[in-house]
Amino acid sequence: MNRLDAGTMGGAFEQAPLKVDHLLHPWSEILRVLTGGNPLRPVQELAVHEAHILETRQHLVVSAPTNSGKSLVGHLVLLDAVLRGRRAVLLEPLRALAQEQSDTLTDLMAELSQQGFARAPKVRLSTGEYRPDGELPTAAPPEEGEIIVATPERLDAILRDPKNAAWASTIGAVVVDEAHLLRDPRRGPTLELLVASMLSVTPPARVALLSATVGEPVRLREWLKPCQIIVSSDRTLLRKQVWQLASDEDPDEVIANELGAVLCEPSAAAIVFVYRRSSADALATGLSRVLSISVLAYHSGQSASEHARIRSQFLIGACRCLVATTALGMGVNLPATHVFIRDATFFGFGRLRVDELLQILGRAGRGDRGGSGAVLVRSSDAWTGEDLARALREEAVPPLRSSFETVVTQGRPGTPDETDGAALAAASLVATCLVRAGEDGLDAAAISALLANTLGGRALVSRIDGALRWLIDPSRVIAFRGEGGCFQLTTLGKIGVKSMLPLPYLGGVGQLVRDLIFLDTQAKLLWRWSSLDHLILVSLLSDRAPKLRRFSEELAGQIDGWFESRPTTEKSLLFAEWIMGTAEGSKADELFGSLGIADRRPSLPGSNVARKKAYSAMLAAIILDERSRGAPLSEIERRWGVSGLEGLEETWRDTALWLLSGHAALFEVRAFYYHLYEQCGATATQIRDIKRALEQISGHAYDLLEQLKYCSPLGPMLRAIRSSLRGTQGAMIGTGTIRKLESSGITSMAQIARMDLGALVKAGTPKRFAKQIHAYSRRRLR
Repeated sequence: MNRLDAGTMGGAFEQAPLKVDHLLHPWSEILRVLTGGNPLRPVQELAVHEAHILETRQHLVVSAPTNSGKSLVGHLVLLDAVLRGRRAVLLEPLRALAQEQSDTLTDLMAELSQQGFARAPKVRLSTGEYRPDGELPTAAPPEEGEIIVATPERLDAILRDPKNAAWASTIGAVVVDEAHLLRDPRRGPTLELLVASMLSVTPPARVALLSATVGEPVRLREWLKPCQIIVSSDRTLLRKQVWQLASDEDPDEVIANELGAVLCEPSAAAIVFVYRRSSADALATGLSRVLSISVLAYHSGQSASEHARIRSQFLIGACRCLVATTALGMGVNLPATHVFIRDATFFGFGRLRVDELLQILGRAGRGDRGGSGAVLVRSSDAWTGEDLARALREEAVPPLRSSFETVVTQGRPGTPDETDGAALAAASLVATCLVRAGEDGLDAAAISALLANTLGGRALVSRIDGALRWLIDPSRVIAFRGEGGCFQLTTLGKIGVKSMLPLPYLGGVGQLVRDLIFLDTQAKLLWRWSSLDHLILVSLLSDRAPKLRRFSEELAGQIDGWFESRPTTEKSLLFAEWIMGTAEGSKADELFGSLGIADRRPSLPGSNVARKKAYSAMLAAIILDERSRGAPLSEIERRWGVSGLEGLEETWRDTALWLLSGHAALFEVRAFYYHLYEQCGATATQIRDIKRALEQISGHAYDLLEQLKYCSPLGPMLRAIRSSLRGTQGAMIGTGTIRKLESSGITSMAQIARMDLGALVKAGTPKRFAKQIHAYSRRRLR
């Protein structure tokens, strides 16, 4: 291994004693609590004593390295809004980071209360998995104030409902952590529109952008004016290295050897960053065995209680090494002396950028103690050791540009007139503006006025006309132009946009259902729809569908055999009627036409591109189907000749859950009533029959959501017990009980059937839940 010097970041800096007595009440008391009585760090000194952020309501941009103390600046902005009687919102890019910040703020507010602070606000978490307890969207902030910690997508979902406009008007400040994500083509558009929305209300909410990797932050002043810019390069010393591995070196062995030396120092603590959740679990287990110490995995697949337990063990020193995913490296706030990045290149996605690596390396350093960070580079990586070391020394951070200022090719077919990602993002933002406007709609001038407030306003406004044409296209029918010239969403558009379905996805599903109704107004086709059809749509239309195995006629035959073995009620309409068949017999191209899927590359005669893609999508659907029934990953991999499902399956299942929640809302007759009445001339009886069929299809989607939330061999038992007890009083068995059973080695219904009540309790099951399991088991044996 060749250790390459990659320079240093930060260094020693002077800290004067905490001086806050001159500040107006109650800021002196608040700062003593937030700092723990310690001196202000340089970026905090700039914010409080030079920029005077507590005496002004100007917008704010804070550009400072990781571990510099800028989070406290964001907390001050939040509390300032609360003291003014407004709500405050902290946006975190990941649910795990939102949970972490929620816990931190909750502890800080508890300390304020203990110090006699009368208005310590409530802290609420809202990320999609969590909803603020007892919160009514139209309610005024509670008397003591309220800080909401949310993901951008969650806040966007709340604001998409016009009924929540009054709730949104109570927001006095929005603090955006990891604000450099504004440049990200996937996350940036949502975040940018949220900021623009806050700037568009009267009076505008105060916006604070925090980031360690904002290049040329002065440019943001024009966007947010009036705006203060706070730039600091001070932080505790960070020594950076790149480790170039030889082709025969195992990175896990290298890390284990280094940790063995580093952790001999009792005050040292380390975090190892890897790409996948499954890698974090496997490496933590391996390091624990090799080093004979407690090494824990830490990733977004864990529950909030697990995160709290792991954080607590790390903070008190019971565990001095964590293995975390690089996604959490954006903001995981756990003090470590050493950071190791094992995976700098992601298979199928490319290499991490310099600013992303600097962000993660910056996690090294504890309080005033410096840190060390190393990036491992394999011979097969996209980086070379020398190039990466030079880039880390130079710390060249790209300027913060709007995602709309660069045309980003999505690589997904199906949008022939608007093929680039920025144009599709523009249509998505216009649709979001329309759904927020409600029944009144907006004209093009009003849409332009709102979107002009985005960072990329100039580039975006020029795309509005094209975006509107895309939305009202007859093949999509997502929006229409009313008699007064205002644009409004159709019922299909409202449901889909509120459900946060991607627009091409929404358009494809809508056109397919309209085509099925046109072919058969008696609803015979729709009555044949099964749960598997939902999974096929998810696999065909999602750009996140995994590529599990290359197409072959052998695979097609295996899928055909699997399908034929299904009960009639579980067979797929779409597969049976359009996909299944030989190269000459399959009608997959017709299905693709309905869904709006087109291949930009010219197809050779006889190439059957649509059929091959459809069979590949069917395999992805089968994986989800079998997981929903509790099939173990090892069994699925063996049966279907695929590998690497662990980790990949989690991400794919998360995507399916998101899209299926949209399906559950979308399949209702209101979304297709105009088509039924005007285009098909359907009678009242036909409309009634189609309504019933759509209700059944929606029910399939709800059932799938329940099945996919917890995929385990014991999952069917969990769902059956909860279903049988629905409507009764008292607590019902949950996933925690199932996990306890599995951790005790109980992973099948055959094992459950051999256990009596005492054995279930001995396995860690609370007695009231053990009774529910035992009763269910006895019923099955009758």
